[in-house]
Amino acid sequence: MPSPDSSGTSDSGKTSTPLVHLSSRDVQVFNGKRISVAVQEWQDSRNRIYLHETVLFGEGVAIVPVVGEKILLIRQFRPSVNGSILEIPAGKVDPGEDLLAAAQRELSEETGVVGGHLSFLTSIRTTPGFCNERIHLFLSTEGRLEDSHPEEGEAIEEILLLRPEDVQKKIRSGDITDAKSLVALFLVLEKLGLSGSP
Repeated sequence: MPSPDSSGTSDSGKTSTPLVHLSSRDVQVFNGKRISVAVQEWQDSRNRIYLHETVLFGEGVAIVPVVGEKILLIRQFRPSVNGSILEIPAGKVDPGEDLLAAAQRELSEETGVVGGHLSFLTSIRTTPGFCNERIHLFLSTEGRLEDSHPEEGEAIEEILLLRPEDVQKKIRSGDITDAKSLVALFLVLEKLGLSGSP
């Protein structure tokens, strides 16, 4: 089974790049609690300089919890889009934190699911055009549902336990629009033999 690379460096199969990063000239223009923003300088083969704005987020984890025969989703208010979205539990990996430990922590905080088994699905780049975020996706099975304890500022409105067939219908109807959730759910539904039309 493949395992996540938590180094935060290059993706596999990468060849030489057409641009050279002049990292010594980077300027950090914003430092926040969750993200930073850097203006980076890159140089092409003709020695032309390009400025690129990059949101620095780092590593995250997201988990598809299967409890009994149902898939757990959360409905969470997201200020960035000024609305509530249906998604899988997820969160940021703390500096130096093990990915499995981060996944277990987020799962317990946001849903109350503890114990069971976590298996790695894949890692994805969410918005590589302007952000360095990489999210590691996991499947949780055989966990038990206890009380959740979200972090301050997390507005989780509802925890839903849905049959896989109903999750599939919500994907196809557009009720689930969150990218990390869609990727992870498609992988899990495929594992469950439900990758076709509902």
